[in-house]
Amino acid sequence: MAPTKPSRFVVPLAALALFAVALCAGWAAVAQSEAPPARLLAAAKSWGYQLQKIDPDTLAAVPHDVLVIDYSRDGTDAYAFTAAEVGKLKVKPDGGRRIVLAYLSIGEAEVYRYYWQWYWFLDEFAPAWRGGPNKEWQGNYDVRYWHEEWQDIIFRGAGSYLERIVRAGFDGVYLDKVDEYESAQDNPDARAQMIALVKALAGRARALRPGFLIVPQNAEELLTDADYRAAIDGIGKEDLLFGEVRNKRPNRPARIESGVALLKLLTRDGKPVFVVEYLDAPQEIALARKQLEDHGFIPLFADRALDTIRDGDLPPPGRRPGRR
Repeated sequence: MAPTKPSRFVVPLAALALFAVALCAGWAAVAQSEAPPARLLAAAKSWGYQLQKIDPDTLAAVPHDVLVIDYSRDGTDAYAFTAAEVGKLKVKPDGGRRIVLAYLSIGEAEVYRYYWQWYWFLDEFAPAWRGGPNKEWQGNYDVRYWHEEWQDIIFRGAGSYLERIVRAGFDGVYLDKVDEYESAQDNPDARAQMIALVKALAGRARALRPGFLIVPQNAEELLTDADYRAAIDGIGKEDLLFGEVRNKRPNRPARIESGVALLKLLTRDGKPVFVVEYLDAPQEIALARKQLEDHGFIPLFADRALDTIRDGDLPPPGRRPGRR
């Protein structure tokens, strides 16, 4: 019996199979790159957070799904990151899409920002919205955030802080000092006015760029307001398990339970919770990771200085945690 001749269709069919696999992979990559930012944020499994000594090349090499950084190398407008630099950070080492959020303080003014005028140090020349200095963080001042002049600086006015962030190509903002309403003892409407500010900022941001992400940090008590939850895309939380009262010490169980219950109001809406614990001891980190993941939260372990980023849970050997 003569040997069977190899079919002339074997090679083409194999090639077609390989082409189909490659095409599917390509479609998956395109689908991921074109997925709405909110969907990518909700699907994140890891995140990184760095505000000082930022090197875009170093950050581009980490595998995290989400990055939170300052919009500038040193906090000033002169050294703000370009759209090209932000675009590079949006691509993970494996080619996947990454979400990049810009830090934006809405409850404190920072003297190194472009908007600060040198004479605002003097009480007699300070704007009506400027409050007292933050004794823990030199160069930061409390603000009466309900004042229109402050809101013009942050998001309403032409060339606002928000507009600069949007122009630089960030996917969204990571709002700090949202809990400033807790310090406004003389303003009975402080809580409602903070909710109104975040909602107005979100509306302005999405008018500038549809799909722009809003992620506040802390102030989880505001999550009881359904309209507030609807306006945001996720939340960041510092010191949920450790260090809220004393650095690196476990928080009281009742405080943890209350915080977890509030944060789960957002996860029930299908929106992510990003938790950062400022820990460096392996045993505490392992315990914290398990607890946070069991709650459905996305953990990060960092130095409180936020001047480096860990590729993994532990600090590099010899690294001494500092202050921000």
